[in-house]
Amino acid sequence: MNRRSALKSFLYVSAGISLLPACLQDKGKASFLLKNIQVSGEQEKMLAELCETIIPKTSTPGAKDLSSHLFVLMMVDDCYKKEDQQTFVAGLKAFEEGVTQRYNTTFAGCSPTQKAELLSALEQQLKQKKDTPAKPEAGFYGITKRLTIQSFTSSEYYLTKVQVYQLVPGPVYKGCVPVNKA
Repeated sequence: MNRRSALKSFLYVSAGISLLPACLQDKGKASFLLKNIQVSGEQEKMLAELCETIIPKTSTPGAKDLSSHLFVLMMVDDCYKKEDQQTFVAGLKAFEEGVTQRYNTTFAGCSPTQKAELLSALEQQLKQKKDTPAKPEAGFYGITKRLTIQSFTSSEYYLTKVQVYQLVPGPVYKGCVPVNKA
């Protein structure tokens, strides 16, 4: 074996070894790294479906189009207290289990009427929160709904097409006008 063929073989093998981890990715992981909470890929997909149910796609983009579920995860991971993060993750798991027990399928597999029925029940639990402590899934739903709406109303689409954002004081402001003309 000559030196050139040995170097070629070595380069092919090293290139294959360097590409191997990219081919063997874990499909159960979340799409981006979170520092404080642990969410699986399936939970992220379920959260995306929940956000899309809250703000569905019509003539405007839906929550999936705006990646609202990623906004929700990032905000909970970065901005919430440790206890609230734990409550969110516990509620996420309880929500999944509740859907599976009630409908024998995942949230994504539910029909639109089943999704609406489930969310209206959670809304009722949130309204009764003052009298009795809310279930973890109701707290999870409340956080998710609030952050999904915040994501939509702070998106580029909303601020350029729906509620057109203008800098204050606006285009008609003239700061250098003599006092006697004003």
